[in-house]
Amino acid sequence: MKILDNGNNTVRDDLRIEIKRGSRVSVAAACFSMYACRELKVGLKKLKQALDNSQDKGTERGSKVAYSEYRDLTPIDSIENGDEYIKALNWAFQNKKVRNIALTGPYGSGKSSIIETFLHKYTIRGSALKISMATFRKGDHGKEESASNEKIKVDADEIERGILKQLFYKVDPKQIPQSRYRKLHKISSFRVFLHSIMALVLIGFFVAIFAPSVYGDFFDAIRNFISPVFSGPFYTLMMAVILLGLCSLIITYLYRTVISKIKMKEIKFLSNITIQNSTEETDSVFNRNLDEIIYFFEATDYRTVFFEDLDRLDDPKIFVHLRELNNLLNNDDAIKKKPIVFVYAVRDDIFSEEDRTKFFDFIIPVIPVINSTNSGEILLQRLQEAKKNGIEHEISQEFVLDIAPFISDMRILQNIYNEFVVYKEILRTSQELSLSDEQMLAIIVFKNLYPSDFADIQNEKGILKMAFTDKSDFIAKKRRDIQEKIDNYSTVIDRAQKDVLKSIRELKYALLGRLMDGLYIFERFGNGDFSDVQASEFMHDDYDMTKIIQNKYENIYYRNYNNYYSNCIEVNKEVNKEVLSAFIGRWEDIKEVGEKGLQKLQKDLEERRERQHKLSGMSLVQLIETYSTGEVFSEKVQENKLLVFLLRRGYIDEKYANYINYFKGTSLTKGDMNFILSVKSQSPLNFDYQLTKTPMVINRLQEYEFEQKAIYNFDLLEQLLLGNNISEKLKTFIGQLADGNKVSWQFIDEFVGRTEKRALFIRLLAEKWHGMWAYISTDEKLTYDHQLFYLQIMLSESEITTIEAQNIEDCLIRYFEEHDDILQKLASCDASKIVSVIDKLNIRFKTLQVKGVSHEVLDSVFDNCHYMLNETMVKTVVAYRSDNLISNWEEKPYSTLITLADTSLMQYVHDHIVIFVDKIVLTHSNLSDRPEDIVDMLIRLKGKQDLQTRLIKQESFHLDSIEECACEQVHAEKDNWITVWNALLEKGAVTVSWENVLDYWKVYQVSDELKKYISHHAEELSEMDTVSVEDDFIKAFINADFKIEVRQKLLPVLKLNNFDLDITSLDESTLQIMIACNYFEFTVERYSVISSISPDIAAKFILKNQNEYMELKENIPMSGNLLERLLFSKCFSVKNKNQLFTEYAESYMTEKIAEQMKELNMPVTKDIFNIAWNCIGEKKREGLLLDNCTLFDADELERYFGELGEPYVELADRTRRHDVNLPVTDRNRALAKHLQKLEYITSEDEKFFDDASGCEKIRKVLKMRIKQVKEED
Repeated sequence: MKILDNGNNTVRDDLRIEIKRGSRVSVAAACFSMYACRELKVGLKKLKQALDNSQDKGTERGSKVAYSEYRDLTPIDSIENGDEYIKALNWAFQNKKVRNIALTGPYGSGKSSIIETFLHKYTIRGSALKISMATFRKGDHGKEESASNEKIKVDADEIERGILKQLFYKVDPKQIPQSRYRKLHKISSFRVFLHSIMALVLIGFFVAIFAPSVYGDFFDAIRNFISPVFSGPFYTLMMAVILLGLCSLIITYLYRTVISKIKMKEIKFLSNITIQNSTEETDSVFNRNLDEIIYFFEATDYRTVFFEDLDRLDDPKIFVHLRELNNLLNNDDAIKKKPIVFVYAVRDDIFSEEDRTKFFDFIIPVIPVINSTNSGEILLQRLQEAKKNGIEHEISQEFVLDIAPFISDMRILQNIYNEFVVYKEILRTSQELSLSDEQMLAIIVFKNLYPSDFADIQNEKGILKMAFTDKSDFIAKKRRDIQEKIDNYSTVIDRAQKDVLKSIRELKYALLGRLMDGLYIFERFGNGDFSDVQASEFMHDDYDMTKIIQNKYENIYYRNYNNYYSNCIEVNKEVNKEVLSAFIGRWEDIKEVGEKGLQKLQKDLEERRERQHKLSGMSLVQLIETYSTGEVFSEKVQENKLLVFLLRRGYIDEKYANYINYFKGTSLTKGDMNFILSVKSQSPLNFDYQLTKTPMVINRLQEYEFEQKAIYNFDLLEQLLLGNNISEKLKTFIGQLADGNKVSWQFIDEFVGRTEKRALFIRLLAEKWHGMWAYISTDEKLTYDHQLFYLQIMLSESEITTIEAQNIEDCLIRYFEEHDDILQKLASCDASKIVSVIDKLNIRFKTLQVKGVSHEVLDSVFDNCHYMLNETMVKTVVAYRSDNLISNWEEKPYSTLITLADTSLMQYVHDHIVIFVDKIVLTHSNLSDRPEDIVDMLIRLKGKQDLQTRLIKQESFHLDSIEECACEQVHAEKDNWITVWNALLEKGAVTVSWENVLDYWKVYQVSDELKKYISHHAEELSEMDTVSVEDDFIKAFINADFKIEVRQKLLPVLKLNNFDLDITSLDESTLQIMIACNYFEFTVERYSVISSISPDIAAKFILKNQNEYMELKENIPMSGNLLERLLFSKCFSVKNKNQLFTEYAESYMTEKIAEQMKELNMPVTKDIFNIAWNCIGEKKREGLLLDNCTLFDADELERYFGELGEPYVELADRTRRHDVNLPVTDRNRALAKHLQKLEYITSEDEKFFDDASGCEKIRKVLKMRIKQVKEED
C-alpha cells in the first residue's frame, strides 16, 4: 500500500509502471463523473492498443522495444496536466454561441499540443482543419546582425492566399469539383487513352453523317495503302482501328507532357479584341474568393478550423478578416451543420484587454509547459530517463540547473537534446575522442540559441572566435604591460648593481664635481630669481633631484679660492643638461633600490615574471576569474550574455573546435601550417602559439630548422619531450636553448613553469649547457626560491658528473655555502644524491638550518666535517647530536663538546683549536667551562700565549692548586708557560693559599705577577697558617718591593724563625711595620740602631715595647723630643707618662709640654711650672697661669699677674679697691673662684638687675672687685 498525492506521486505515473497486459483495474471513488468515466475508458483503450502494439513488435524484434533518445519537435497528443484545457475546449464546442475561441499563451507554452490532444481525444478530427501560418526571423549569417534579426515580411494577400491553399488542398478535388482551386491530381493514362478513342470514334460518326465524302475518302486512302497485299473490308477496318489507337496514344502523350502545362493568359483577335485572364484586382484575397470559401464549407463537412501561429505575422488585419469570414459562414443558409468554429492559438498580447474579449467568444489561457525556471527539471528528466534505459551522460545536475535559465522553449529544449545525442555519437563515440558531455551540451545550447553565430564558427569568425581573439589580445596587452615593468625593474637592478656610487650623497658629490669641472666649494643652483637651491638643501638625502630640471635651474654657483683662502671668487656656470639627466637617472635607481631594497625588487620582479608566465598558460576561465569580463571581452562579446556565461563557467573553452568538427589524422590545421611557414621564414611567433597536430608539425620541419630562434614553441618542445628516445631534433632544440641568450632564457623560464616533462627538460639542458647554473645564480632578477626551483630539479635528475660540470668557478659551492636553508629547500631531493654532491664538491657550510633535513644528509655533513668551524655550525652540530646539551653551550662551549663525545667533531676542533678558541670560545662573555677542560685547551694552545691569556681571563673557573695547570710542561719549559701561570694569578683562578704562592715562587720567584697576586690577596693570606712558609721566601718577600699595605698585613704572619736581618738594610716603612707587629725583641742595641735610622721610629719602638723600655730606660738616653713624643703618645700609659714627666720634666721641658701639661694631666709642681713659665712666650703664659692657678697663693699670683698683659695685669694692683672686668670663660670663672677663695677679691658678679626691664640679666663680662691690701709699715 502507498499514498499517491497526485502531486509528487501521481496515479498516472504509477499506472505506467504497474499496469501490464491482462491487468485489471478497480476504481473506487466517492464520486466519479460521467466525464471521468469516459476519459478513463478512452485512456484504458489506448493503453490496451499500446500494449498490443508493443507485444506485436516484440514478437518481431524481441521482447524489449529499443529505446531511442530522439524526440520529434511536433506537438504531442497527450499533454500532461492538460485535462482542464480539454475540458474547457469541449465545453466551448458544446456551446452553440461560441464561434471564435482563443488559446492564449506565450510562444512555446503548449497551445499546439493542447489542440492535438483535443483532436486525439475527441472524434472531431474528420470535421476539423488545422491552418498554420507564421513568419520567422532571417538567419543568414553573412548579413549584419540587424538584418539577421529582421522578420521575413509577409503581406496580407500572401497570408490569405496561404490560408486558402491550406483549405482547398486539404480535401480531395472530387469533393469540390466546381472549385477553381482544385489541386493537381494524378490522372490515369488509360483513362486519357479511352477518352481519346471515344472522342475520335464520336468524331468519326459525325464525319460519316455530315461529311460522307470525307469519310469515303478516308477509307479509300486506307484501302489504297494496304492493297494489293491485304484487301477486303476486314483489313480496312483493322487498319482504321490501328490508326485510331495510334492517334489516341499520341493524344495521351501530348496531354501528359505538353497540354497540361499550357496556361492561357489572353487571346487576341482581330479588331483589337482581347480575351484576358484578369488577376490584378484591388479586393483582398478573401473577398475575391469569398464564393470559393463558402462553396468549400457547403461542399465539405469541415466545421472547425484551428489557426496556429498567425500572431507571429504581426498583422492584426488577418484576424479582422477571419472574424468577418466566420460571421459570413455562420450566416450562410446554404451551409448546414452550423456553427463553424474558428479556434485561434495566439499569444496573450495580440489585442488589448477590451478588444480581445470583444473579438473572441471564449478565451482559454495556457500556462507555459516550460520556461526558464523549470527547463532544467525537464532536461534532468530526459537525462534520468536515458539513464534508466542504460544510456548515461556525464552531465551533472549542477550543470543543468546552471545552464537551464537560458532555455525557455520546449521545442528548443527537445532539439538541443536531439542534437546533443547526434553530436556525441558522431564526435565522441565514433571518433573515440575524450570529450566532455557538459561542454558538448553547452555548445549545442549556444548553437540553438544563436544559430547564426554558431554557423560563423565553421568559417573561424563570428562572436565566439572574437571572444578568443579578445582573450589573446588581452593576454598580449597584459604581457606587454608586465614586460615593461619587468624591463624597468631589470634596468634599475642592473644599473644599481653596476653603479660604483652606492649612496645618494656619493652620487651628488660626483655630480657636482662633473658640473663644476673640478673640486670647488658648491654653494647653490639658481635660475636668476630668489628661489635658489642652497647646498645644504641639495645635499640632503630627501631632496628630489628632478626639481632642478622642473624648476629650470640653469646655473650652478660655487667658490674658487685660487689657492688662498682669503682670495675668494664666486663663479657661476651653466648646468650641463646631459650630465644632469644622466645623474638623475642614476639617482632614481639608487633611490628606488634604497627605498625598496634589492631583495624586495627581486621579489617584485619575480612575481611579475611569474604573473607573465601564468598569463600565457591561463585558460579563459582562469583569466575571467582573475580579471573581469569587462576587461577581457570587447563590448560586442559582452552583449551576448549566454556566451559570456558559458565562457565564464568554462562550459565553452579553447577546445571548442573539437566539439563541432571532424578531425582527420592526416591533415594539418591552418594554424599549424602558419607556424611551419613562420619557422621557414624565420619570423618567430609567440612561444605559446597553439599547435594542433604537433607530431605532424615536427615531421614537416627539417633538423636544421631547429637551430633557429623561430622554432621556440611550447607545444613543439613538449611533444619532442614526450618521445621515448632523445631525437636529434630534440638535441638540436636543446642546443639552441643552451646558448645563454636572453630570448632563450625567457623561453626556458616560461616553459619550465608549464611543461609536464620538467625533469627531463632540465636534465637535458644541464647536460648540454654547463654554464646554466652560473647564469641562474648570478641573475639578480631571479629570486632565491626561483633559483632553488631549478637547482632542485637539476640535483634530482642530473648525474654527478653533470652537476660537477655546472660548478664553474665554484659557483655551485658558493651557492650552497651562502644559503643556510638550502638543505631544507632541497629536502625533497634524494638524500644520497645530496650527500654525493656535497662530498664531490667538498662543500663547507658557514651556517645551516637542519629542521626537516634528512638524517642521512646531516650525518654525512657532520661526520665528514662539511662545515666551517664557527659558532653557528658547532652549535648546530651539538643541537642535532644532543639537543639537551645546547642549553650549556653559552657558558660551557668546550665542556659541552667534551660531554657530547662526538669523535669527528672533537677531532675537527682539536685540529683547529686556535680557530675554535679564538673565533668561538672567546666570543662568549660568560664562560664557565670545567677547570680540567680549560686546562686541556690551555695545553693544546701551547705557544699561543695571547690566546691562553685571553682564555684564562674570560673563563670563570678555579683551580685548587696552580700545579693542576700544565705542571709538567711548566717545569719542563717554564719560559713558555709563565704567561699562563701569570694569567692564572691575575685572574685569581687558583685557590688563595701559601702553598700556591710557594709553588709559583719556586718556579718563577717573586715576579711582578706574584707580587700583584699576593698584594691582592694579602688579607686572605694574612689569616692563613704560615707553618709551611720557608724563611727564604719570607726574606724574598721582605726584600721585594711590596706596598706598605701588603707588608702591614703579611709581615705580622711571615715571621722569620731566626731574625738575622740587618736592620739598617730595611727600609723605614718595613721597619715600622716590624716594630708595629713586634717582629723582633726590644733591646738597647736595636733601639740604638733604630734611633740612628729614625728617632721617630725609635720612639715608636719604645711605644710598642713600653714595659721593656721602662726597665731599660736608664740605659737609653732621654731627650726633649723623645720625652715630648712619649708624653703625647696615646699609646703610652698614663702611669709611664707620669713617671717620665716627674723624672724628666724639669730637665727636658719643651714649649709643647709646657703648653699642654694641664691637658695631659701631668703632676705639675711649682718648680716644673717655673721651668715651663720660662719656656714659653708671654702670650701663652696667660693660659699656663690660668690652667695652674690653684698651685699658687695670693702673693705669688699677684707677681705672675704683674708679668701678664691686659686685662690680667690690673689684677696685680691691690693698692686700691677697684673693679676688673674679664671675658666670661670657664678658665676665668675658675680663676675668680680661686681668687675669691684666697680673698684676693671681695666679689665677682656675672649678673645684674636691669631697672629698665625690671629683671635680672647676665653680663657680657666677668666683674671682679679687687680687695685693697694695705702696705705694712
